[in-house]
Amino acid sequence: MTRLLTWMGRRATALLAGGVFIGLVLPDLAALARPLLIPAVLGLLVAALLRLDSGAIIALARRPLQILPASAFILLVSPVLGYLGAEAIGLDGGARTALVVWSASPPLVSVTAIAILVGLDGALTLGVMTLCGLLMPLTLPSIVLGLIGLDLQISALDLSLRLAAFLGLAGALAWMIRAGVGAGRLERHSLAIDGVVVVIMLIFAVSVMDGVTDAAIRNPGRVALLVGVAFAASLTLQALSALAFLFMGRRIAGSIALTAGNRNMAIVLGAAPAAFEPEVFLYLALLQFPIYLLPALLKPIYQRMSVQA
Repeated sequence: MTRLLTWMGRRATALLAGGVFIGLVLPDLAALARPLLIPAVLGLLVAALLRLDSGAIIALARRPLQILPASAFILLVSPVLGYLGAEAIGLDGGARTALVVWSASPPLVSVTAIAILVGLDGALTLGVMTLCGLLMPLTLPSIVLGLIGLDLQISALDLSLRLAAFLGLAGALAWMIRAGVGAGRLERHSLAIDGVVVVIMLIFAVSVMDGVTDAAIRNPGRVALLVGVAFAASLTLQALSALAFLFMGRRIAGSIALTAGNRNMAIVLGAAPAAFEPEVFLYLALLQFPIYLLPALLKPIYQRMSVQA
């Protein structure tokens, strides 16, 4: 099993790029896997924490001048960019709502695992993801209300406590595993842990694709539009954030770019599902295509940026 996981870890981005289509071609499997959605997210964060050494995590506290500006860009600047983009291309209905809410959402919980797989700064992405997640309840409801008039009626305290508990649970599980297995052994099997990340991300991709195949058959044009918007939004925010933070060095800029282009819209939809129309949930599923395909397509660029300059 360890050899198989190590093999998967070496080919992580390629396997993820191909695996995102499993839920489409096997819709019954997607329906069966749906209950695994939340455990998969928790598992991804635990695996990412296991791949970070304790020194890197402690060093996060010494990096406020990197984490704070990146978080401000993600939570405050990018929603305005998302709104302007939606207006510029004439998006309407659920597509418009989805793009603005996505651009105001915190980074994916799995972004740290993705950063490690492509050679970027996992500790920095963890810090930005955590701070954005904790601050998002204070920023997102008022921003989407002001930009598109959408009242989410979300309790900021409830959202903050829920995310803090989730992060705390993942941290406790990672600490127990590290204490039981040992840091040296984890380091020796780092590729196998990457293989575990691949398996969990494939489970997540399959589970979130439930219903997408039917939607694509019913309205292929609209689904194609939403996929195009998802790719364009991720690529645009990655490019703009990389340029904005390039003065900090290529590795930092690349890590922030990856974080800015991968957002956790699911936490918002899960907290206030009644506020959104069905197309917004479809957009959430279609987001998996850029999430899983872009790391493979952009890996040469990420690796070039991973060399600090």
